Amino acid sequence: MEGSNPVSLDQEHQPDELATSLRRKLRNLSPLPSRCCIYRVPERLRHENARAYTPKVVSIGPLHRGAEGLKAMEKHKMIYLKSFLKRTKLSMEDYVKFMKQREQKVRSHYDEDFEQMGSDQFVETILVDSAFVVEILWRNHSKEGAHGNDRIFNKPWKIMEIMNDMMLLENQLPFFLFEDIFDLVKLKDRRDNVSDGDCPSIKKLSLVKLTYEFFKFKACLGDIEEILSRINSSKIKHFVDFFRKCHVPRPLPLGREIQTLTIPNVIELYEAGVKFEVKPTGGLFDIQFCEGTLVIPHLIIRKFTESFILNLLAFEQCHKLECYINDYVFIIDRLVDTTRAVQLLVQSGVIESKLPDNQEVVTSIDKLVRGSILRRKHFYFNDLCNGLNAYCSNPWNTWMTTLKQQYFSSPLTIFAIAVATAVFILTVIQTVCSCGVPFKN
Repeated sequence: MEGSNPVSLDQEHQPDELATSLRRKLRNLSPLPSRCCIYRVPERLRHENARAYTPKVVSIGPLHRGAEGLKAMEKHKMIYLKSFLKRTKLSMEDYVKFMKQREQKVRSHYDEDFEQMGSDQFVETILVDSAFVVEILWRNHSKEGAHGNDRIFNKPWKIMEIMNDMMLLENQLPFFLFEDIFDLVKLKDRRDNVSDGDCPSIKKLSLVKLTYEFFKFKACLGDIEEILSRINSSKIKHFVDFFRKCHVPRPLPLGREIQTLTIPNVIELYEAGVKFEVKPTGGLFDIQFCEGTLVIPHLIIRKFTESFILNLLAFEQCHKLECYINDYVFIIDRLVDTTRAVQLLVQSGVIESKLPDNQEVVTSIDKLVRGSILRRKHFYFNDLCNGLNAYCSNPWNTWMTTLKQQYFSSPLTIFAIAVATAVFILTVIQTVCSCGVPFKN
């Protein structure tokens, strides 16, 4: 037919060749690992504040291995590895064999396959880094690092920097690896010096307790016994997961569809008569409102606090967990939106700020909400929002608060009002008595 384009044999066979190629790719496609729990932070979050997710001095695990700025710590890692092997009497051959046996399981915990890293390179990375972490936890517990030529524990600022890096989502090793190392070398605590038979008491160290001891102030952890009572160490995925388990309340409140996110801020609540109390125990994010009192856990805001919460938030989103911290960020951003609100919570003991001024606290809290995602059908703070709105919409509460704040705000004012009231009453009595006396000629 005129105007028709001839079709070549090569073009006729192209669909079959393409289909064959795609089938081959599908056959070679590895399934997503079910154990995956260590992720690169999504670009959507990283774009807002890349520094909050990036290690500054030390890489732990394969994600930041060889990064510029982190190489200086590699020598210290090797020194700690040498110390670890000497103290545990573990041969290098046995340690390498131990890690080789766990290589594939460790790989399955990452969201990346690290195909570019050969087996030896990957094993060396996790071998050196896991020994470094265990040695850090041990020296912090035993205080051995306080003596000798330890270039980390003898410099408080250095161990703080390392601790910050160990709390980042991208800088994690699986928790099971540390537990297996503890079982392998049977780490014991010999610090106690009194026991039966005048021999030093020897008890097996708990990895969870050592983790708690090292991070307790930086991660604002509560009572160790309360934490141990509700956390199963075999369920801990890594350090970031441990922090989240410590702080998210159990059981969780029911997640319901959002009715409103318009809630009063701290100043409006104060003017409506709401009292503010510090929650003495429990997780960092467990805010409750009951009978006119807003109970908020004590929040210490340092330079690192923003990074700490953002990494918990990133893990929550990447791992498809209950987005409780995500919802907490929405609430705290609406409550604390001015410097006056910060100052009021500081005076109430709720907030303890280590930042230069209150405006930096507001800015830091505002940065948290930029990475959160609101799930309208599953919001954990509905009851809190409804309770705060109902309390503030009651005119009686506002009227009584205004009366107290304007007329009963100081002892001198109360005294003056009492005197005026007494004078008024006496005047009324005198008038009534005068009216009641009969007139005499």
